[in-house]
Amino acid sequence: MQSVRWLLACTFVAVAVCRCIGAPSCSPDKLARYRVVVRTFWTRDRFPKHFPEWRPQAQWSKVVGRSHSRDYTMFREGTPASESVRMFAKTGRSDKLDDGGGEGLNGGSGGGGVEDKVLNTFVAPSVSTGAAWTQSQFFVDGNHSRVSLMSRMIPSPDWFIGIDSFDLCVNGNWLDSITIEADPLDAGCDNGFTFTAPNWPTDPQGIVYRIKSNYPSHPASSFYYPQFNRLPTIATFQFIKIKEYEQSLSGRGQASDPTVKIEESVIKVLNGENDSDREVQLEMEQQRREQEYNNYKSIGDDKVSVSNVSSSISIPKDNKEALMNSILDNYHVRKHKKTHKKSRYRDCRLGVWSEWSACSVSCGIGEMQRRREVIKHPRGAGRQCPPLLQTKWCGSAKDCPPQAHFEW
Repeated sequence: MQSVRWLLACTFVAVAVCRCIGAPSCSPDKLARYRVVVRTFWTRDRFPKHFPEWRPQAQWSKVVGRSHSRDYTMFREGTPASESVRMFAKTGRSDKLDDGGGEGLNGGSGGGGVEDKVLNTFVAPSVSTGAAWTQSQFFVDGNHSRVSLMSRMIPSPDWFIGIDSFDLCVNGNWLDSITIEADPLDAGCDNGFTFTAPNWPTDPQGIVYRIKSNYPSHPASSFYYPQFNRLPTIATFQFIKIKEYEQSLSGRGQASDPTVKIEESVIKVLNGENDSDREVQLEMEQQRREQEYNNYKSIGDDKVSVSNVSSSISIPKDNKEALMNSILDNYHVRKHKKTHKKSRYRDCRLGVWSEWSACSVSCGIGEMQRRREVIKHPRGAGRQCPPLLQTKWCGSAKDCPPQAHFEW
């Protein structure tokens, strides 16, 4: 399985170059099912400035995604955000995104509306902490080989993470697996500099832009870290091919050719040469193991086997009913599965107080004590344990009577 971390700033250029040199596209008769895993790393250790710990704590909205053709645009850097994207980035409401309205068809010359450009709409559950993971599944085909998605940062003025029109088809074949690094983006509709800044609409509306360690260059910005060349990784998007479906020309159900692995398309950026890369790799590996364990517990005998990742199913050409039945047979097990999330951060949990001890003296001023035990120790950036021992005064203000040591 290929493992790649591709900077988003380079993604769009790479796709454009690929198309300009006439690289072959995937066949319209081929359908592929992918899993997207969103891993987030928004922690106090990585982003200590203004880190939100309560009301609300750092978290992420649900992930809204589309698989689509080249004529569709959910959002794009350097251009104003659509009404649906502005609403989602500012409030987390996805009414218009869910309805498919308000998004652009930038770059498209063909007719038709959004429904003609979008193959599949998918959603991944929200996560209640800054560092966690969530996942979903979706379909792509030769005419709709690109994927766009976004998730809102909570709290924030209008900040989000996302991918714009990433093409999963390379040189006529579907990528087996690829991991893309995400930077925070500003939707260009609010002037706030901090996570909890009050509503301050941008008038006139600005453009979508990437937030960097030195831009916006204002000391009040929550992401202003001029000592860094670039911000630490805040999230990654991993796309994993689960299965391919192909309509056979003969209609006799002949086996399709084995899936070709795209080794030459690998661009290794996440190479572990610095501490940040190694840290991300370790966190991703830990989250992957937690994910596999949760999947094993929740799916049991119905879990997807490794052999399915690169398998191919042959369906008679033009038999759409057979194709959809095959999809449903292989998709229903996980389609409505709730995502299990295990936070890497936990607050300290304590037991109840014990009874007060007896006073330490029988006369005069003494002390009484009570204790409590730790039920769960804190983990990661969780809230630390408060004192486990309490003391209070006891006894009487009257002095103890003098003791006679000698009798005369």
